[in-house]
Amino acid sequence: MAEHGRRTTALALLLGFAAAATACSPAGHPAADEDGDAPLTTAVFTPREPLSEERLRQTADLMRRRAEGFGLRDVEVRTADGKVTVSARGAASKQLVSLGEPAVLVLRPVVAVAPSADGAPSPPADAGTAEFRALDCSAAAGRTDHQRGDGKRAVACAAEAVGGVRAKYLLDPVALKGTEISKAEAVFDQRNGTGWQIQLRLTAAGAKTFEEVTGRLAGRTSPNNQFAMVLDGAVLSAPAVNTAIPGGTAVISGNFTRASAGLLAAQIGGGSLPAPMDVSSMTR
Repeated sequence: MAEHGRRTTALALLLGFAAAATACSPAGHPAADEDGDAPLTTAVFTPREPLSEERLRQTADLMRRRAEGFGLRDVEVRTADGKVTVSARGAASKQLVSLGEPAVLVLRPVVAVAPSADGAPSPPADAGTAEFRALDCSAAAGRTDHQRGDGKRAVACAAEAVGGVRAKYLLDPVALKGTEISKAEAVFDQRNGTGWQIQLRLTAAGAKTFEEVTGRLAGRTSPNNQFAMVLDGAVLSAPAVNTAIPGGTAVISGNFTRASAGLLAAQIGGGSLPAPMDVSSMTR
């Protein structure tokens, strides 16, 4: 999974709505060069598993919405021969590559957490599962999506490392799916000085579930009172919950730029792809 905006693990899910945050479209994304002479970049995506024509069209539509959400200009998306071709003016290569990421978002309660790095102490034998104890997040090979279904426990690595140490998690089954997020928007919080954030709004059903789960977690001790936000198998944040959270809103805050906040908001808000898409060619 690509690392979004090089955020640190200080990334926190701030439960509640930052009322003073000023919403701002990522239209000023650096990729959206105001110069009309910006070059046109074209990428051809191949699904990792064959898709029907209908699902391929659905995938293309979602990739188009993501590209527009990123603030890219002159976006054109075509399907042919089981592939999706995306063209956009002024787009950076990594922005086009990110269009093909699954962006499957789920929230899972935390069972156990431990550092994962060379020289870091191993969790005790009774801490979680053998898979959790053996997970090595210091190696890129270990930082894959280990989830095997929403109703099962899973292990996961933190999306970011701090001081060379990347946390690893043992997580309970999914408590809330990204499909329960009705809107994700990049905003700039000037009042609290926290910079760029991603504001989430849940559906009515999602808000009810969120309040119930946070109320249940609030009565537990650390780390079992933490709620992990997991994107494509990596933990973006795992904040502690101290009380039930009503209202159906949340904010992801961290070391975001305008561009990285807009990118992540577009991925979360646009929904997940039916299958991961790999770039088979790119021209500029």
